[in-house]
Amino acid sequence: MKLDDTRKVEIFQREDKTFGFEELELGSEENCWYPVGEYSLAIIDSLDNAIREAEGRVSWLGNHSPELD
Repeated sequence: MKLDDTRKVEIFQREDKTFGFEELELGSEENCWYPVGEYSLAIIDSLDNAIREAEGRVSWLGNHSPELD
């Protein structure tokens, strides 16, 4: 899910089948993505719940209609 070309949220599935997510921001000088929260520590039981958690915790995600990539 992406707000624009500088911020996005990635949702991932671990080997144990739990889910997590992380908010990432593009570093302009480094031209690479880096985490801006510690959301990846959350252990979530389903993809739907991971999306809901991300929307609830990442302020801009709940206020916009992000594009899915």
